[in-house]
Amino acid sequence: MITSNPIQIILNNNKTDQQMVGIDIIKSPIKYEILDLLRHGEMNFEEIVGNMSKSKASISMHLRDLREEGIVNYRVDPIDNRKKIFFLESEFLGSIDSEKIKEAHKNQTRTLIEEYVKKGDIEFATLLTNTLKSYLLELGIDISPILKNIGNYIGEYLFNQLADENLDLFLQNIRSYWLENNLGRLHFNTKNHIEITCIGCFESVYVPRSGEANCFIEKGIFEALFNKFFNFDLKIEETKCYSMGDGKCVFIIQP
Repeated sequence: MITSNPIQIILNNNKTDQQMVGIDIIKSPIKYEILDLLRHGEMNFEEIVGNMSKSKASISMHLRDLREEGIVNYRVDPIDNRKKIFFLESEFLGSIDSEKIKEAHKNQTRTLIEEYVKKGDIEFATLLTNTLKSYLLELGIDISPILKNIGNYIGEYLFNQLADENLDLFLQNIRSYWLENNLGRLHFNTKNHIEITCIGCFESVYVPRSGEANCFIEKGIFEALFNKFFNFDLKIEETKCYSMGDGKCVFIIQP
């Protein structure tokens, strides 16, 4: 039984009148409960009623709404044609539950990132993240700000390992870390501002060309590293990227 008021995110392939692939946000607790049941397998009407504490009339009304929205469909039971077997016609993408958010440890994300960094798994973790990102972009969902925040977390943690009071030594530490962890070959130019060139960038070298800069995690890492080194916020811009058709990634850092 659902006790909090969570939200489900549904990919509705039956919506064809939108520029973006249809995304339905289900806020109704009753609809949520119906979809949660059907997510685990087909059910006839009596089985749905038996697993819920709502009246038949209420459940029937919400099932009708879900059918009309193209989220749920049914077929006639081959054994008893008086019964309908309901099933999901759409794809479940995820859910948001305020109670779970409150219960989650506030440092959980940072702890997970620290474990990846300790094990030297940044490249693999980024591959998984970019795979998820590519899939979500197919649905019209952009998580670039989230990726940059992840990069910020990584950069803040890495700073403790790479920090040095001397800028040249600090840059050398960053360069060595990238090489040792197969993240790319870095070159720094510090004449007028800090310009970072990454050859073989772990985040975008194998990503399909999109015409736009794609290295949000690496951008977040550099931002955090240099913000902490200089002890004030800097602006960082990716001016070249493999995903833009360039043979390298270039980041410009300036006040």
